[in-house]
Amino acid sequence: MKLHHIILGMVMAAGCLTACDEVDADKRFTGPIGVEAQKNVLIEDFTGQKCVNCPNAAAAIEALQQQYTAERVIAVSVHGGSLSRDEATDKFGLANATSKAYNEHWGVAQWPSGMVDRVGGLQGEDKWAAAVLTRFGVAPKVDLDVANLVYDAASKTLTLDVSVAAKETVTGRLQVWLTESGVVQQQYMPDGTKNNQYVHNHVLRASVNDPYGDQLTLAASATDTKHYTYTLPDVSALKNNTPWNTQNMSVVVFFYNDQQGVMQVIDHKLQ
Repeated sequence: MKLHHIILGMVMAAGCLTACDEVDADKRFTGPIGVEAQKNVLIEDFTGQKCVNCPNAAAAIEALQQQYTAERVIAVSVHGGSLSRDEATDKFGLANATSKAYNEHWGVAQWPSGMVDRVGGLQGEDKWAAAVLTRFGVAPKVDLDVANLVYDAASKTLTLDVSVAAKETVTGRLQVWLTESGVVQQQYMPDGTKNNQYVHNHVLRASVNDPYGDQLTLAASATDTKHYTYTLPDVSALKNNTPWNTQNMSVVVFFYNDQQGVMQVIDHKLQ
């Protein structure tokens, strides 16, 4: 069954189960409809700790990950803008120079906002579910892999190899980010109260490589492997000087260009 038929069926027959063609068991999701996921999908959630509606966006992401798994729906929370708190000047802050720069680069003017696979521009969280389903139906143009990942706690240094294998001739940028989940920090809630025990997940901590990725052009069936070294920063100079918990951190890798968006994305646990 064509993906657009599935989406149309959702709109015309909400609450009803929709049939789907036979697909492999490991590609079928449980839930209100069956859909074959050809690729993983990236949600960039532009958020802020003083944004009272942002917990609703986080809940929307959690629901999508529960339905389709966190391996298929990969989220990154990008703190920035006027409703954020800066880690350098605020003891509660989770926004950093990189995440603030991304908010400015993408022209985020209201929070929460998000991009799904960098296709279709900024959208509210009510649009994310349909966008995720659409992107599931796009064949990935590359495969990604993380290998030889080693974190040395003594030196706080991370080393890893990231491979891009092209399924067809592609030009794009390889991006490598670090995120952290389970971060207990203050958040304004939809009722206007401040929750000092709010759990922030998939918080963007840093870009391992260039903030806008390494440019690559690969011929069909070609593979390129990049070696990266990253030392976790000394946070003692920051107002929010809480060390990052490497047990809760992930490496998020994606390959994208401005025309086709995110061609593939993976999430690899740091430890």
